Amino acid sequence: MATIKFDKVTKRYGDTLAIDEVNFEVRDREFMVLVGPSGCGKSTLLRMIAGLEEISAGNLYIDDQVVNDVPPKDRDIAIVFQNYALYPHMTAYDNMAFGLKIRKQSKALIHEKVMAAARILAIENLLDRKPKAMSGGQRQRIAIGRAIVRDPKVFLFDEPLSNLDAKLRGQMRLEIARLHKRLQSTVVYVTHDQVEAMTLGDRIAVINNGIIQQLDTPDNLYKHPRNRFIAGFIGSPSMNFVKGTLVAEAGDVFFRDATKLFNFSVKDRPEIAARVNQAVLLGIRPEHIHAQAVQAGAQPIAFSAQIQLVERLGHECFAFIPLGDETFAARLLSEEINTSLPTTLPLFAERHQVYFFDAVTEETIPRLA
Repeated sequence: MATIKFDKVTKRYGDTLAIDEVNFEVRDREFMVLVGPSGCGKSTLLRMIAGLEEISAGNLYIDDQVVNDVPPKDRDIAIVFQNYALYPHMTAYDNMAFGLKIRKQSKALIHEKVMAAARILAIENLLDRKPKAMSGGQRQRIAIGRAIVRDPKVFLFDEPLSNLDAKLRGQMRLEIARLHKRLQSTVVYVTHDQVEAMTLGDRIAVINNGIIQQLDTPDNLYKHPRNRFIAGFIGSPSMNFVKGTLVAEAGDVFFRDATKLFNFSVKDRPEIAARVNQAVLLGIRPEHIHAQAVQAGAQPIAFSAQIQLVERLGHECFAFIPLGDETFAARLLSEEINTSLPTTLPLFAERHQVYFFDAVTEETIPRLA
């Protein structure tokens, strides 16, 4: 299919810096996800690949060719938009065939490609319908089918599922994943939904303020976040953060936070103990907090917390704990909280799942080997 390379690519809108010297490569046949909060620059990157945005500085390569000045129609890409962008007066068949017709391909070839795409997406029964007679999910399948018939080097998806309800988004995620495996195509996919990113991406570029904070596999982003932003963005609910100080006492070093919820030794973390008398940021994910010590593994960090709100999800629940101006979350079994609220419970954090971040730079403090 194709590779895509950003070489110090910058985008400015007047005095506003939208993309700041981005460098990364999308590998051949890779499913690359660009994820980040609204306004971070992810859609701008996608539109530069498509040729819909000019590049202010740097070079963009598709298959080792600089395409900065190549018109969109000559880049051999297909894009699926958030709002489907279907022609309302055309049937699904004609919408899918339109791009091939303007390229003056034969009717026989157009029919063959449209029907092949319709079979892949299981939309043969929709081909005679116009968009107004279809649901949002059906319209999105037609928009994807229109891209498939092009047989492009690169597929671009710009938040294609954001207009769908939660159940349908889940179904469409699976369909897009299957489609990629079947077509073995190069895909760049933009979303603000980190669950969607973690589900679909071979690799994920997490973007904030026009800068790629970390580009890695879903597993590495979750387990080895580079900084507080990544740690807080990846995971649902997000990682809990507690600011505290490292205090030397009785030949040991302890982490203590202002609310005194946490007070535990860090002697097993020499890289943290070396920062005695300094402020650091503790991070722990809700799923690594338990109501029973045995579940938290060896030498769990014990603390007692007042639970004021519970979000029940059937077998599991999220318990929310006030912590100064912040709210701390724990993922527990529903049966472990069967009393009226508020209630105070002993909780246990998995010691080996605790992260520490520099209080000033917010960079992850790496473990010593």
